[in-house]
Amino acid sequence: MTDRRDGAGRSPGRGGSSILRPAALLLLGVVASLSLAVIAASTSSRGSATLREAPVDAGDLRWWNDSSPIGRDLDWTLIDPHRRRAGPGVVVTTLEARATSRETGQPDVARADRIRAGWPWPCLEGVTWFLMRATSPPSSPEIVDHGLVPVNFGRGPRLIPTRPVMGGLILDSIVMAAIFGAIGRVPSVLGWVRGIFRRRAGRCPACGYPGLAIRCPECGIRTNEPRASC
Repeated sequence: MTDRRDGAGRSPGRGGSSILRPAALLLLGVVASLSLAVIAASTSSRGSATLREAPVDAGDLRWWNDSSPIGRDLDWTLIDPHRRRAGPGVVVTTLEARATSRETGQPDVARADRIRAGWPWPCLEGVTWFLMRATSPPSSPEIVDHGLVPVNFGRGPRLIPTRPVMGGLILDSIVMAAIFGAIGRVPSVLGWVRGIFRRRAGRCPACGYPGLAIRCPECGIRTNEPRASC
């Protein structure tokens, strides 16, 4: 059988496989990143458990101003905004604000719990909005969930974020693809290291046949061109 090669000495199908492998790794990285974010959100605690707490930054405040679906015409005053890490790969940003109702002169209360999940960067997010209006007569609070799906795995209810954060998803997918690619190279690296020890012991670096000759009588490879396997 004739081995057809191009002008560079490569098989025609090798170029396609060199493109498909990174694409497959990247797709696997996307799936792994989303799965990891869902698992992190489903196992974290939204109660009193807090691994680490930090103040909000300018991005959080800008997000509040741009995303608030309620009471845009009111002059809200933020009260003790903070961000806490509820579990590995899960960050909950809590923004609570008050504004004077134009109807009753009493304070309206609004609160947002922004849940972001993913590793090493958040790739999924969702938010729960809570609004208590100072109306007359008093009304029930309004609760609106955006990009959240409630689930219950027997450890209490959890809210799973479902809205992708494209920047975080791209970075997470690249990191996961690199990890999977490195794992796939482990057998080759182990075979290369094994060949070094076999050569030092005077054996064929590919199959371990005793006696270091120009060509191994067992597997037929040239010992001056060591390979990881037969």
